[in-house]
Amino acid sequence: MAKDTFEKKLERLKVVVEKLERGDLPLEEGVALYKEGLELVKGCGSQLENARNEVRIVSEGLIREFDALSALGDDAEEA
Repeated sequence: MAKDTFEKKLERLKVVVEKLERGDLPLEEGVALYKEGLELVKGCGSQLENARNEVRIVSEGLIREFDALSALGDDAEEA
């Protein structure tokens, strides 16, 4: 499941949660689903953190570029 998309993991997690919430599973199956759910949460969290970091890197880079361009514009106006 490592190569599944975030959306696929989230959909599977919803199914797992629904099954666990019903409360009608045999103990072994419930424990197995619980473990699967924890792995799905971990995977989704990791993907979200990676996406957040990518957005932060891109945003900070663009802000720096914009600031640099603004500074160039200010220098050109002073000349």
